[in-house]
Amino acid sequence: MPCYECENGKWKFGQTGNCQYDTKSECETANKDYYAEETYNDYPQAATNNAKRAIKYKEENGSDCGTIVGWTRARQLANRESLTRRTIARMASFKRHQQHKDVPYDEGCGGIMWDAWGGDAGIEWAIKKLEQIDNLIKNQEEFEISETTKKTLTNKMEEHNENVKDLKVDWNPKVTVAKLEKVYKRGVGAYYTNPESVRETVKSPEQWAIARVNSFLFAMRNGKYRSGKHDTDLLPDKHPMKGTEKKEKNMAKKKRYYGDDEHDFHLHFTEDMMRQLHGEGELEVVVKEEEKEMLIKFTYGEKEEDHDEMEKEIKEDFEMYFEQVIKNLKESK
Repeated sequence: MPCYECENGKWKFGQTGNCQYDTKSECETANKDYYAEETYNDYPQAATNNAKRAIKYKEENGSDCGTIVGWTRARQLANRESLTRRTIARMASFKRHQQHKDVPYDEGCGGIMWDAWGGDAGIEWAIKKLEQIDNLIKNQEEFEISETTKKTLTNKMEEHNENVKDLKVDWNPKVTVAKLEKVYKRGVGAYYTNPESVRETVKSPEQWAIARVNSFLFAMRNGKYRSGKHDTDLLPDKHPMKGTEKKEKNMAKKKRYYGDDEHDFHLHFTEDMMRQLHGEGELEVVVKEEEKEMLIKFTYGEKEEDHDEMEKEIKEDFEMYFEQVIKNLKESK
């Protein structure tokens, strides 16, 4: 969705936006993350299998091939994690390495890294998905919200603002119709580009978009989402979930890291980063230096599956202990 010049000389984002920006550059900068929160996981199972095969070979035989970014991508695909548009674009651009894809794992890096990035199935999916996403974004400039929907959003805004007028929180919990329209349009887009995320009970893009608006309003009141987060760039300052989306500026642009005699990297955590790590249990950071790039994932707390495994081990240990005690008692008689 592009920026348009208004009659008064200011600029607005999209046909229905407010004339609030002094320059086109300011408008584009302010809205550059409009679609940043959308993620997709409808890539074929073959892409996952390819990534798993590459990881298994590396674990069993060792390999110096690839970068941290490449193996991070492999783990994302192997775990069927959701991918952002930026990640999908990187997968699509990896097609330039296809001339080396048939190199056997034990003879070079071409084949194993091709599979790490999803192989033929993953790369082709990424190319088609990227085109689909970008076409939708391009067509959004022609998308107009109906008067009925505008009235619905206005009513939701008025009801919400009335309910939070006495709410004592660190952030401004009130919303505007313009902000809800942004959330709504993203919901319509997600219905078409990310069908895997749509519940079976949802029958139309409008229904899915309204559900997204309701979820956003819940987060504005409660400081957290019911389930998956979205539209965090639209949240007000000081909101606990504000800026929890992965952005390169977290580390690379602010230079919150450096090397010294004792450490390869010094990672400085801001309050927002710590809040996300403690609140969500994980934080992803991109560290970029010239042509080198690393995607680092921090986790916090004990995962449920780890807890279950620990409980199982404890039970087994105790069973063995009691069996030995009983055996000793019998032998002593």
